[in-house]
Amino acid sequence: MKSRLFWILLVTAGALLPSLRAEPSLLNRALETWAGGHGDLAFTQRSRALTDDGRTKEEHLERYDPSLPDSERWRLLQVDGQPATAAQRAAWEQRKNSKPRKKVLKKPAEYLAVDQARVLRETSTATSFAVPLRPETARLLTLENIAVVITVDKETASIAGIGATLRQPIRVLLGLARITELDVDVKIEPTEADAGTAAGKVQDGSTARATMSKLGNEIEYEWSDFKRVTPFGQSRTAATVGAAAVPAAAGRTASGEP
Repeated sequence: MKSRLFWILLVTAGALLPSLRAEPSLLNRALETWAGGHGDLAFTQRSRALTDDGRTKEEHLERYDPSLPDSERWRLLQVDGQPATAAQRAAWEQRKNSKPRKKVLKKPAEYLAVDQARVLRETSTATSFAVPLRPETARLLTLENIAVVITVDKETASIAGIGATLRQPIRVLLGLARITELDVDVKIEPTEADAGTAAGKVQDGSTARATMSKLGNEIEYEWSDFKRVTPFGQSRTAATVGAAAVPAAAGRTASGEP
């Protein structure tokens, strides 16, 4: 599923709260601005497998950077709080990096029913939207259980923030796993009108967290240190955000691919 499912978790889903129907041009412009920047996200991932009584059974700290060649895109940094040994890195990175790099070519707007966007709140400088998924995407998730807010800066028509929470646990992977917690808080630096770049950088301190239960085993994931990058093999001018994503708390980690 690669980054497609996380993009769904991150910037879509059905926060279908009663509110006024939004005029979609501002949101459309913001999504196009985002899609015009670098095409993917590098991030640091911390995963913790837990015992039945909540103690940490195993912990990994990893870095994913899609701007690097396939053989280098995943790096193992730590195991159980200690720097990874050469042997640990070699075995782990060979396994992770040997899997084919999956590509998702759609832009974010192609997953979103922008014409059904709703205004949740509005100030003199920004508008926050709730945006449902298109019907063909909805089959992947129970949409009503995810509340997502996309905040758009009015002056620059660029995405300024993305937040997501989980109302109730949702089943994924044909019911073999459940996402039991989700907390996304990503803030984007303002885009300067004359900066010559199409989208702002992800601000320091932005995080995404999720807890997943897979076949009775609970795993916690945390993503941080996001950086927008051009995927390896793509020119900067040709890159699109196709699923810019931070790791899908459920889909990509469960499949072993970001």
